[in-house]
Order: sequence, then structure tokens, then C-alpha cells
Amino acid sequence: MFVFVCASAGVLLIILPWMPQWTDNHLLTAFPILRMIAANGFVRGLCSGLGVLDIWIGLYEAVHYRDLPHS
Repeated sequence: MFVFVCASAGVLLIILPWMPQWTDNHLLTAFPILRMIAANGFVRGLCSGLGVLDIWIGLYEAVHYRDLPHS
């Protein structure tokens, strides 16, 4: 389950910052300065980088998973 959540969140964080919904939503229309920050390329790249890191963590956990024997 953890691997699925990591992979899903990672893909979402990679794709979402580059879609129009990232800045054109009701939460940011009331705050133009926050909307300007969210539209910054650095912030979008940072979110995408976190998505890549999240996918990497999920893959690492999938490869190194060990089911401990029950006593």
C-alpha cells in the first residue's frame, strides 16, 4: 500500500504543477501573490522534483521489502 501511495503522489506531483489547474483554481484567485509564487518555474520544478523523489522512495521500498516472520 505504501508503494502505491508513493507512486500515485509522485506522479501527481510531477504532472500537476505543469497543468493550468495549478494556478487557475478558486483557492489562489483570492491571493494574487500566492498565485504568482505558484506560477513560478522554480516552485513548479521543486514540486516535480519532490514527485520524482517520492517515486524513487516507493520503488526503493518495493525492491527492499521484507515480510518479517510472525513469532
